[in-house]
Amino acid sequence: MKINAVKLQITTAAGDFGFDFEFARRLTVVRGRNSAGKSTLFNTLLYSLGMEELVGGRDEQVLPYGVRDHFLYEGKRHDVVTSEVFVQIENHAGQVVTLRRAIKHPVRKQKLIEVFQGNCLTGNLPFENPEPKYIHDAYAAQIEEGFHKFLEGFLGLSLPSVPNTSGGEAKLYLQTIFAAHAVEQKRGWTDYVATIPFYGIKEVRTKVVEYLLGLNVFETDALRNRLNSESVQIHEGWIKIVGELTRAANAEGFTVMSLPGRPDATFKRDPVYLEKKIGDEALTFPQYRTRLREEYRGLNQKIDGYQKANSDEAVSDLETVANELRELNFLHEQGITQLTLKRASLNEYEELLVEAKEDLARNRTAQKLKGFGSDYAPNLSQDRCPTCMQTISESLLGEAITGPVMSLDENITYLKSQVSMLERQVIGLRGDIVQAERISQELGRRLAAKSDLLKALRGDVSAGAVQSRALIRRQVQLETEVERLLNVEKMLGEKLPTLEGLAAQLRENQLQRASLPKERYTEDDERKITIFQKMFRANAGSFGYESAPIEDIEIGRELLTPTLRNIELREYGAKKRTDIKSDSSASDFVRLIWSYLLALYQTSVTQDVNGKHLGFLCFDEPGQHSMRAESQHALFQLLSAEPGLQSIVAASFDEMESVYVQATLNVEFKLIEWGEKLIRPLP
Repeated sequence: MKINAVKLQITTAAGDFGFDFEFARRLTVVRGRNSAGKSTLFNTLLYSLGMEELVGGRDEQVLPYGVRDHFLYEGKRHDVVTSEVFVQIENHAGQVVTLRRAIKHPVRKQKLIEVFQGNCLTGNLPFENPEPKYIHDAYAAQIEEGFHKFLEGFLGLSLPSVPNTSGGEAKLYLQTIFAAHAVEQKRGWTDYVATIPFYGIKEVRTKVVEYLLGLNVFETDALRNRLNSESVQIHEGWIKIVGELTRAANAEGFTVMSLPGRPDATFKRDPVYLEKKIGDEALTFPQYRTRLREEYRGLNQKIDGYQKANSDEAVSDLETVANELRELNFLHEQGITQLTLKRASLNEYEELLVEAKEDLARNRTAQKLKGFGSDYAPNLSQDRCPTCMQTISESLLGEAITGPVMSLDENITYLKSQVSMLERQVIGLRGDIVQAERISQELGRRLAAKSDLLKALRGDVSAGAVQSRALIRRQVQLETEVERLLNVEKMLGEKLPTLEGLAAQLRENQLQRASLPKERYTEDDERKITIFQKMFRANAGSFGYESAPIEDIEIGRELLTPTLRNIELREYGAKKRTDIKSDSSASDFVRLIWSYLLALYQTSVTQDVNGKHLGFLCFDEPGQHSMRAESQHALFQLLSAEPGLQSIVAASFDEMESVYVQATLNVEFKLIEWGEKLIRPLP
């Protein structure tokens, strides 16, 4: 990307004011004294590209009042009627567009950026047929009408999705990438890539560097995220099917045997079967169905031989059913009692578990406080809390216990075993309650059916029926039960193949997961990072970094920032410096930032790296902390020597001509300089 020109046009009652500058294709130095408008030019340029979030806000409010309200010129105040900024940019293919964005305008809002094809600033093409785009609103980075989506396409980028802090994914927005290309004066020199807007992206600075260096980690992360998402879907699908089968079987008093509760890559449908327990006897579904059919046939024979309802046989049947009903009623009441007791026990154990965990946490806190006292503050380690200075007893019971007490370590060990035991008890009780509920429901159904049968038999006997309504009713019950059981068997037949499919999907998922690189970065990524490290060290040496041996500096693999023995380099060696004004560790840290940002570009354009750097750098006042002129000279030399890099550097040079001359000696660059005021009448 190249920024060809920028123009600010302010309309006032006295005519048009503003500025109009063209930039060199390599190095442009914007020179001006402090408060002369360098930052106004810098921020206006970012605003024209929709990147004002790098300055710390959105829309025109980030700009000084001089471009949106009023300004002074030759001692006279001029109120701003309208103001707009134009910028002409060029992509790597040579295509040129001109952008227009209003700062203050009665019609055009700040969220509108108009795109004109061609070089309207440097080539005097007319501002015709604008293509409107919007900014700082929903989907501005996703749809064609959004400006950032347009700019991404114009620059030939395809920004990846990265993990966000909510557990999902977010786009690595263009504004985050720009933060490594444009460094503003106030916050930009406080960290490596300091002014990244917050979009909830995890490890966003590292992601930006990984993207600019063209690392393969995005493809690996994308595959890992897809596999993770697929794994979650498999788990959810499996749990749902197992739940449906279990509920349907339990409703009929059956248990689904050999059915894993969680996804199992080795799962086969063959071992799965339905089982029902009647007393101590366990019956499979076919066995139970056979038993029901035998009972049904027996009822047929009884109906055929039924002659009189008040016969001795009918009376005997009535007594038998009445006895069975009493027995079922006893079992049901016993089951309800057991269920109630188990629920009460569960509540009690859960309360004990909560108390044990709280005790364990308090003991651990006390142990931690004591540890802090002995490790970091020996004078506070005499059994006193280093925070509140209260006595820390070896026992939480404190002075209430007069006999031998356990130490904190013994207390913690004991409480951990208590928590573990209680957790096992709670899990066991929950399982028992589920089983007791199932048995109770089954007994309830059998109780209701037996009551219906007894009622029917009594009716037969009292009415002297010649055909037993009780036997017929029981047959209807058997037919209904068999039909329900067949539905359960049908559901099992339909769902088990789906589970086998999920198991096969899980096997493939695990195979692909096993093929992922064990390390975060591939060998090719390591090669690129090594090049980046080499470029960084060379730059730091050129800029005169002295706070640590440069050969000891590495690019840390965790954050991709410079480290020294696993310490992220910021102000290392500050106490060793004697002349903090001219050569402080703070200025050395700024040298590291120069080295870092320039190395990102150098690595990106290295053969076989395939980086994504945009090919331009904008620095606002890089000479922080009274930077030595020699260091600034080295920076300008390196920037000017990069044939594919456009650099725009705004600097005051300590407002000294000698510093400017020394810093730019034998450097090829274009100078932009103005007098007292940046904003002046336009021709």
